[in-house]
Amino acid sequence: MRREWSNWIRTRQWLEFERLAKLDPSQGLADTIAELELGFPDRTDKRALRKVLYLLSQAGFEPREIEEFAAGMDVPPAPMEAAFMVSSDGLGDSVITYGKEDRGRVGWIVAHVNFRKGVTRAVEDATTIDEANTKLIRLRNLKPTPYVSAEVPPGFALARLSRAVDISKTLPPVMAYWRSILPKDAPTTHPTDTMARQNVNQEAMIQYLKEENAAQIWRLELGMLAPTLTELIGDADTADSERPPGSAKWNEIMETARQSLFMDTIVLDHRMRLLDLAYLSHLNGISDCAVLLSLADDLHEKGPDSLYATEVTNRSLAIFINALRAANSKERQ
Repeated sequence: MRREWSNWIRTRQWLEFERLAKLDPSQGLADTIAELELGFPDRTDKRALRKVLYLLSQAGFEPREIEEFAAGMDVPPAPMEAAFMVSSDGLGDSVITYGKEDRGRVGWIVAHVNFRKGVTRAVEDATTIDEANTKLIRLRNLKPTPYVSAEVPPGFALARLSRAVDISKTLPPVMAYWRSILPKDAPTTHPTDTMARQNVNQEAMIQYLKEENAAQIWRLELGMLAPTLTELIGDADTADSERPPGSAKWNEIMETARQSLFMDTIVLDHRMRLLDLAYLSHLNGISDCAVLLSLADDLHEKGPDSLYATEVTNRSLAIFINALRAANSKERQ
């Protein structure tokens, strides 16, 4: 219905519609008059409206059925909603970007979420629709090497944000608004739960952990490693001769250390990193999913004795031992 017709309808100016039917008949006018004829109970109004319908029929326009009319109407586009995720960094922080249109503006939240700590950092923004479309293009083309980024279903992003908010001890102030729109009963399943598993040999899994950049950055925190570092290095004068990497003493210490380092919470954290990376790789069409899922399942089943736990523990300690020795060498100079 045209905007100017609303005034004619309100004041019952049926003669204006009659004039319009003669000068500029249209299908939209026929549909509108037919609806008005059904809605006005007064006989005088009905008679005037039927005359307009007669004039329109003479011009070749018959009103459509209400259902047909409604089906033919342009359906307004759904409000813009999009979400993106970047795989975990070295300490387990993943970046989730979520945007949703509301009253002609698009609100954005960019949150760093950690499976053990919750939301560690967050910023928000608001853009116009045109600015949001430009932002979407940039996000879809993002290549944050060595990480993996992908567009994810908004429901998945909101579920992860909801869980992170629930376990956070303190939240960034900007999360106050976003917390109110998060689902209360977010699903606890992961999209990879339904992905088919394949047989992957140990050599392929070890090779992946040693060569794939997105997984090589994962390590254990220094505070957790301090006791093991002390035991491995001991006195600097005897470290190389008595406890070199690969020696019986080294392996004994490492075996014991893994049992305490890869406790249940750490296993769950690193398993989620593997599952997220597998999911993001799957969304990008990358063929590493089978290896990642096998590593995640092996970690879930064997915990500290898994290939992943062994590799990450060795890598973490090697990094910190080298850093410590470099710092000691610099001090002596």
